[in-house]
Amino acid sequence: MKKLPVFLSLLASTLVFASCEKEIEEIKDPAQEVAAAATTVQSKPELLAAGPWRLTSLQLATVTPGTDATPAVDLFPRMKDAQRDNLHIFTSGGSYTLDEAAVKAHPEAPQQLTGSWTLSGDSLTVSQAEVTRHYAVEELTNTTLRLKLAQTTEQGTTTYTSVFAR
Repeated sequence: MKKLPVFLSLLASTLVFASCEKEIEEIKDPAQEVAAAATTVQSKPELLAAGPWRLTSLQLATVTPGTDATPAVDLFPRMKDAQRDNLHIFTSGGSYTLDEAAVKAHPEAPQQLTGSWTLSGDSLTVSQAEVTRHYAVEELTNTTLRLKLAQTTEQGTTTYTSVFAR
């Protein structure tokens, strides 16, 4: 009889623990995540138009005929805040918008300048009211856009490498 209370308390505690439900957290296999990411591959125009781009680096390199190439210079730290915070927006319909964002160079300047864009292979053409530029697309991912613009004059070739991020 003395063992009955011990036996009943043991039985009661067993029933209490058995009635508790455990939350099972499903852990995904990393291979499944990679496979899922691979199935949602976007085309280059879709990647370009997926959201606004902000300039993070602007490299300038000049080659003068008859001389060695000069090292590239990073112009981004020398740019004004009004140029650094601009947003470059490519829409799926082929329109391009340069938004001045929070800081404008001149208060009377328009907030947005519009134009159009086309992407053919690794060549991006951006047209605005008075200028059309042809860029070579060196890298285009979900988070990085790297463009190269080369301008040749009698003095040599100047290459601008722009890097954008989301």
